Amino acid sequence: MGQANERADFLVEQRSIEFIPHELRHGKPSDLMFVWFGANMELPVVAAGATTVASGLSLGWAVLGILIGVLLGTLLMASHSAQGPHLGMPQMIQSRAQFGYYGAAVPLIFVVLMYLGFYAAGVVLGAQALYELAKVPVTAGIVILSLASTVVAVFGYNLIHRFERYLSYLVAAVFLVLTVLLVTRHHPGEITPVSTGFALGPFLLAVSVPAISQLGFAPYVADYARYLPASTPISSVFWYTYAGVGVSGAWLMILGAALQQRFLGGPVAAIGTVAHGAGGTFAAITFVALILGVLSINALNIYGGYMSTMTLATTFYRRWRGGLAVRLAFILPVAAVATYLGFLYRDNLLGSFETFLVIVMALMSPWTAVNLVDYYVVRRGEYAVDAMYRPDGVYGRVNPAGMAAYLIGFAVQLPFMHNAYVHGPVARALDGGDVSWVVGAVVSGLLYHRLARVRSSADRPPRTARVS
Repeated sequence: MGQANERADFLVEQRSIEFIPHELRHGKPSDLMFVWFGANMELPVVAAGATTVASGLSLGWAVLGILIGVLLGTLLMASHSAQGPHLGMPQMIQSRAQFGYYGAAVPLIFVVLMYLGFYAAGVVLGAQALYELAKVPVTAGIVILSLASTVVAVFGYNLIHRFERYLSYLVAAVFLVLTVLLVTRHHPGEITPVSTGFALGPFLLAVSVPAISQLGFAPYVADYARYLPASTPISSVFWYTYAGVGVSGAWLMILGAALQQRFLGGPVAAIGTVAHGAGGTFAAITFVALILGVLSINALNIYGGYMSTMTLATTFYRRWRGGLAVRLAFILPVAAVATYLGFLYRDNLLGSFETFLVIVMALMSPWTAVNLVDYYVVRRGEYAVDAMYRPDGVYGRVNPAGMAAYLIGFAVQLPFMHNAYVHGPVARALDGGDVSWVVGAVVSGLLYHRLARVRSSADRPPRTARVS
């Protein structure tokens, strides 16, 4: 029955933000490893790694920072993934249990902005790869890639899963060859590395940037597990997700750091130099793989942006349902705005992307802490799914505990921030190191746990779902 429904729903996904009925559930937890490996084997991840040595940090310390950041960020991200098959709904709908039906709109706005920023960085890098492959102007390349990503997003869940599976084999092979070439050969245009060795501020940045690059998937990672059968073990969802996104993230960020240390001109130009060492044919295959990688992750970003904007809209106007017309009505504006931001990113990609990642971390770390503490500690997976779709449900219009924990968690980060807009006193004392996301997560998680415990027993929903 599940396979028949999968085939019937393959061309264009019919569901959107509603609960996925059990008779439509299909797939295996191992599918998630391919989804997140393929989605993370792409140029913005290489660019995130490049930022870790751009300030002069030595490669060895950058690698250590990347590994720490990837381990931490992936731990949180994969913990969100486990909620998908258990609850059968999009991640940001589930946030209504922590923030209330209307209160969840606050972090949701920031999530939409996050999708747009990640999309913009990706489409610029993809357009640069398209220029290297076929001399298509970057401006035209941005438009071409945006159109292609939008088409994949329109088809939805099943096509995205299959596309990522096949892409995983191609990009893994290409990046394996690139890694071997970088390690074993000398390439024209290499520079003498200029490094200050260890510096506290750049090292803390080398931890923070990889962490948010991984954690950036958290607001929609459960969306790609929500069609799995409800009986799927949480541990298998967690570990397959962790393996897919963790291995790819550490690999490509370390590669990006090494490329930044040895070449001028940015990650796309550096990869092109290395690839040409194996001949023009391999270089062409490399750029095709890079372009497809950007297309795939931006399809996820558009899809996630569509799901989030529809969640936001239906918070205040609840008559919309799934279907192609509604899907297009939300996807096309999201793609248009994201494409416009891509034009703004193209002249200062690494600097803009680094600032964007740090700011996103400050906005998202309190949300992720509140969500995970609620799911694993406070409610232990016991939720009334129907109530999340009603403003008069058991979770209320606004949950004071969730909102207070989120806002206070964000506010306490300010002294620890260091970015283009905020230079906090603690961050200055740490040589410009930004640890605000850690402070925000810890404060928000502890505060929410404390505040949520005082809610009355009447607020606890019936045991309709439970963490196993």
